[in-house]
Amino acid sequence: MPAWLDLMAGWAWRVGVAVIALYVIARALSTLRLVTVPLLFALVFSALLWPLRRRLCAIGLPDAVAVGALMLLAVGSVVGVVGLASYGIVDQLANDTDWAATRSEIERWLIDGPAGLSQTEVAGLSDRAEDALASGLLSIDIDRARLVGEVLGALLLTTILVYFFVRDGERLWHGVVRAARPERQPVIHRAGGAAFSALSGYARGVAIAGVMDGIGIGLALWLLGVPLALPLAILTFFASFVPIVGATSIGLLSVVVAMVTVGPEAAILTGVATLAIQQLEGNLILPAVVGPQVGLHPAVILVVLAAGGVVAGLVGALVAVPLAAMITAAVGEIRAATRNVPEANLRDVGAA
Repeated sequence: MPAWLDLMAGWAWRVGVAVIALYVIARALSTLRLVTVPLLFALVFSALLWPLRRRLCAIGLPDAVAVGALMLLAVGSVVGVVGLASYGIVDQLANDTDWAATRSEIERWLIDGPAGLSQTEVAGLSDRAEDALASGLLSIDIDRARLVGEVLGALLLTTILVYFFVRDGERLWHGVVRAARPERQPVIHRAGGAAFSALSGYARGVAIAGVMDGIGIGLALWLLGVPLALPLAILTFFASFVPIVGATSIGLLSVVVAMVTVGPEAAILTGVATLAIQQLEGNLILPAVVGPQVGLHPAVILVVLAAGGVVAGLVGALVAVPLAAMITAAVGEIRAATRNVPEANLRDVGAA
């Protein structure tokens, strides 16, 4: 057998096994999404809060007081800001909107506007839209209790995990390290530190990209004369932590607000502006901002994000980039340690 064919065959079966293993892991994460998603968000938010916790402890606050104050501030800020923003939007759509007049305006625009539809065609579209909305609401009613229970459970689990990670993160990690062989503990400890640093960089990068995305959406809505630009910009920032689905949901909400408050033309322009900003954020800003933070090239981030979404849907898109960044950082640290420190020295360090 030629040497080149033997080499290719060796690489082929190893790569195949690795791909199958990654696929199985991704499917398992997707199946256990009610655990993996809260765990991921807890790690990301813990990475954001960890430096603040260290600063509070550095100024003399007891550890328990610092963690408690930080959690109250974080949870209160998120719940308060998101609650106020959501209340303003819901109040506008529920109490300050004449849906009958909005429907008449849309139908009139479809007849007299660029679409140039006939009254019969518009009536048919209206009937089909009502049927689709009714069936959608029926399915929502059927699954509402389960969905609300899952969301509330995930939020509660995330909050509890964030508290324990911020309070006892070092102790939990030392327990993981002590489970390894003594000679390997120093390397594992450094690899874990590198992985957490990469996760912190990912959290900072997503937050920066979310701020830029929120400013862009808010500015576009303000220029188009759409009310509630600030609440929608705030929700856009928080939605940026959920790839794909978060941005799409807030974009659709912005279009609805523009439709009922300004008119069809403003809704179309809002949709175009929102789509353009989200594409710019997802394909350019996010990779460019997160890449330097986690040590991955923007092209690698795009490929990893797309692959995670294809293999495991939303859960895959959520975990792909931070997981890749953590693995890359940890493997790099392990390789550097094993390359620079002989095995005998590792055993001596571990024993010490």
